[in-house]
Amino acid sequence: MEENWIEEISKNIDEQIDLYISIKDYRFYQIEKLKRIAKLLQNQKNCLDCKYSRKELEEIVNDLDRLINKSGVNRSEYEKRVEKLIKHLKVQHDVYQAHHFTYTYSAIFTLVGACFGLLLSFGIFYSFHPTTFFLAAGVGMFAGNVLGSRKDKFYLRNGKQI
Repeated sequence: MEENWIEEISKNIDEQIDLYISIKDYRFYQIEKLKRIAKLLQNQKNCLDCKYSRKELEEIVNDLDRLINKSGVNRSEYEKRVEKLIKHLKVQHDVYQAHHFTYTYSAIFTLVGACFGLLLSFGIFYSFHPTTFFLAAGVGMFAGNVLGSRKDKFYLRNGKQI
């Protein structure tokens, strides 16, 4: 029955896509992500919220035409409902979206590198020195990208990535 549910959801998503959803909307709203969410919800056996989330996902898939094609209000409803599922997976089950850590670490390390560059610039040259500033910010960005990418790969290997 459990494997059957994923197959039914996948089949239903494919039917909805073929009948109602354009390729542009398919890519923009990342409808393929619904299949990955279904697999992750399936893996959580002991979580009561995930059982309710399965029903919510079934409702989203059944209403895909209305949610995507009708109006902006319905589209925002689709985004909110999907984000609610993703937020539950993130908070309760430590599941993150692809490239989450790469983007987060790159931003944080770039800011830290920029601050360090300002400190070095004013500490060594007693004025703003752009080469020192941008070099430190670039090194911070590179370090954040490498560390975040490693953590993303770790989560991908453990099956904790959407």
